[in-house]
Amino acid sequence: MTYKFHSSDIVFSESFRSGISKSANRIMTISKPHNRPTFCLRPAETRDAAPLLELEASCFTRTEEMFNRRQIQRLITNPRAIVVVAERKGVALGWAAGLLRRYHQRYSSGRLYAVAVHPDEQGQRIGQKLTDHILHALATHGAERIFLEVHAKNQKAINLYRKLGFTEQEYLADYYGTHHHGIRMMRSTTTVRHPRSMGNS
Repeated sequence: MTYKFHSSDIVFSESFRSGISKSANRIMTISKPHNRPTFCLRPAETRDAAPLLELEASCFTRTEEMFNRRQIQRLITNPRAIVVVAERKGVALGWAAGLLRRYHQRYSSGRLYAVAVHPDEQGQRIGQKLTDHILHALATHGAERIFLEVHAKNQKAINLYRKLGFTEQEYLADYYGTHHHGIRMMRSTTTVRHPRSMGNS
């Protein structure tokens, strides 16, 4: 199962960077149930561009769906972006990014821009915890509404977003390339829940 907001699917992984809030710059260790190995969330750094690019290649086959190195580097250094990397023993398992949008001198909305998890690491709820974390961070920074885009045929991702409180807003013809349509979804941050300190779940 592969998901993505900016592109057509999702991928899951965890790490965290914010140029906006120092409180976001912390490392969290997440214990996995059933004796599965733990992983940690940390702020993304510029040195992460190469391993995150490899993650993109492992999760997507179409270049239209992938972030390239320059896009990843720009996200990591963007003061309006929240970029997270999930890793275990120094190996990146996935990543995620959220963006804040300013309106009238304040952040009024956000975008769940990317979530990716290595195919071998899926099925551990890493993606859901990552998504919860980004949603909470965007809401904490003042975003009242959060948007995302998803491939119209990615029903598993759409179902997950519905579960997280997102609703369909717009059909996006050819959003991911010819004959690859998208759906824009939105949720109010009043429904965002804190990820229970990223503990077991």
